[in-house]
Amino acid sequence: MLITWEILGLNSQGGLPSTYFDIIRLIDNGVPKSSVDHFSDSLSIPMTSIAPLLNMSYKTLTRKKKNERFDSIVSSQIFEIACTYAKAFEVFKDRDKVTRWFNKPNKALNGQHPFALLHTATGTKLVNQVLGRIQEGVYS
Repeated sequence: MLITWEILGLNSQGGLPSTYFDIIRLIDNGVPKSSVDHFSDSLSIPMTSIAPLLNMSYKTLTRKKKNERFDSIVSSQIFEIACTYAKAFEVFKDRDKVTRWFNKPNKALNGQHPFALLHTATGTKLVNQVLGRIQEGVYS
């Protein structure tokens, strides 16, 4: 779980959550915009690409102040995307490989880029399933 907090820059903001109820509390309180900024900066993903994943316009996303918090729906989406990236780092253990994998058409995902599917919970789940299969060595 630690890598998820690092991706969102939350590891420096006090105690790390130890249970899923702590995570739910974090989501209910809202993930701060600064976490999305950290995600964007640390993975070199432009905000113009992140905004559609959160189902909002680039202008709306960039207008938010760093300390402003997202509602629980957007916060949950941010958290799940960060968890998916954390899983990819666990599988590939290399930032360049992770970046390539998310931006390359994938047969198991009907030829779509994994990154393009992260805008819905179902798409994120599918991407995580493929990562799980790769991790277990059952990916074809």
